[in-house]
This record gives sequence, C-alpha cells and structure tokens, in this order.
Amino acid sequence: MQVLCMGEALIDMLSDKGQPGITDATESFRKFAGGAPANVAVAVAKLGGESYLFGKLGKDQFGHYLHRTLEALEVNTAFTTYSEKGKTALAFVGLDADGERSFDFYIDNAAHTDISEADLVPALFEKPRIVSFCSGSVSTPDLRKVTLSAIDGFKAAGSILCLDINLRPAFWAEPSLAPYFIDETAKQVDVIKASKEELIELYGESNIDGQIQNWMDSGVSLVLVTDGANPVAFYSHDTNGIYPTPPVSAVDTTAAGDAFVGGFLFTLAEVVQDKASFVAWAGNFESIMSSLRFATRCGAHAVSKYGAFDALPSRSDIELK
Repeated sequence: MQVLCMGEALIDMLSDKGQPGITDATESFRKFAGGAPANVAVAVAKLGGESYLFGKLGKDQFGHYLHRTLEALEVNTAFTTYSEKGKTALAFVGLDADGERSFDFYIDNAAHTDISEADLVPALFEKPRIVSFCSGSVSTPDLRKVTLSAIDGFKAAGSILCLDINLRPAFWAEPSLAPYFIDETAKQVDVIKASKEELIELYGESNIDGQIQNWMDSGVSLVLVTDGANPVAFYSHDTNGIYPTPPVSAVDTTAAGDAFVGGFLFTLAEVVQDKASFVAWAGNFESIMSSLRFATRCGAHAVSKYGAFDALPSRSDIELK
C-alpha cells in the first residue's frame, strides 16, 4: 500500500553546541529539512516504499529547498503545494550532551497551516492508503476543520489511519485544549503512536492505562507507546507486549520517533492490502513483533546521525545491522 503523510514540512536549524570546543560564543546552526510528517514520508521512501506528502510549503527559499529535497528522496509531491501567503516554518533545535532536543519554533503565518477544504482534492481519496498524521494537524480551529473532513474522506476510501501524537505545545493556539482534541481525534484512527512522556503530560501518569483502554474501546486497533531507550509497549484487542530497543550511542534524537513510525508503516504497507487485512494483522503477536523489530532498528539508526532527513535509514542500513 502507499503511505500518505499529512502535515508539515519545515526547516530544522540544528545547533552544534555540545560538540567539542563549541561555546555560547561560537555556537552556530545548520539547516536541515524536517517536520514530522515529512520525516515519515522520507523514511518510507528511503526504505523503498511508496510515499506522498500532503501539505503546503512557503513560496520562499526554504520551501523550494524542501520541495527539491523531497523529490530527490523520491517522496511523491503530487499533493505538496505552495502557500500564497504563509512562510516555511523554522524550528531551532538545541541538543544536550545526550543528544536530547529542545525546540524553539518560529511558526507565525506558517505555510503548513494554510490548508483549506479546497485542498482536499478528489485524488486524495481515490484509493485506500495508509495515512499518517500528527496532532499538529488538529492544533488550531481551522486545521481541525480541514483535518476532520480529510479523515472522513480517508475513512470512506477504506484507508488505514495512523496518528503519531508528537506533542508540540507551541503549535497549539490554546495548549489547554490539546488533551481533549487529541483524544477526540485519536478515537477515529486505527493506529496510535505516543511516547510515555507525552501521555503523562496530556493525561497524567496514573491515567495512562485507562486512556489506552478508552482508545481501544472506541475502535482503535493498535496503540504503540515508546519510552526513549526503554522497551516499546504495544496494545491491541487480541494481544499486547513489549519489545526492547537496540543499544545505541545517541548524538541527535530529532528524527528518532519519525524513523520509528516510518519503519513501522513501511513494514505494514508491505503486508496489508486493505482495512480488513490490517485488522487481522493487528491481532497477530508475531506480526507486530516483527514490525517493531524493524521499526526500533530504524529509530536506533536515526539517533546515531545528525539531522532529520539525513539521519533516516535505507533498507540496507537496517539489514546490515
């Protein structure tokens, strides 16, 4: 199946602080193509899958750079257009000694938020696909309206929907509304990926199990919960368990979650043909474990490299491990 990623592509300005000899006075930032949905699309393409990005870029030097880079990496840009009024968003990324990130977003008048009902062209819904998006797609009233319409269209087409929570409070016009709207959106999808840290921030540590159960009761087929270097937990209607992550020396965790999601969806796209075959797949312990084995290797590879697109692995990178 094809993987269609909906949402932002932006520029990560990555700090070199933390490298030997770099101080506040000498710190500099290097441009990297990024944005979680774009990262997932690139991850699938670099692994050999067929992926699309549905979103908007600024008609500026950064937007043109992103478009060229996506096409060079064989992401299909048929649904990637330019905003007539928005600028490409920037994310300045600081790294600590362990490669952990801190973000400062510059997203006022961002091109990726300039999505309207007119952008939901019929070709988006002409066939079943695996559709991946993040909570940023429901972070403002206008985005929520368009995203919910898109979800209806994708579901009618028989697509498999995956929500990576990927919580970015700076994206939210009203951050206090994030728990409610993420919950409402999550109840409409087939696969949810969240980090334990995100679930604690959104719903409180004591409520995590109940929240997952609520999602399962609403019809979600599979929930994946990552926890940094700790094992990945998974929950489906028929089975659950954990899978350990490979040991790795992390230098930059920017693309870790996106590499994991991309790797997971790539394996899914190889073995399912439609919604019915996905539901059967999601109830099989060995199938999930096999996909997690591949996806965790993708995540481990990504944290060993700097940047987002640049850090995402090819199929040979994973098979050689």
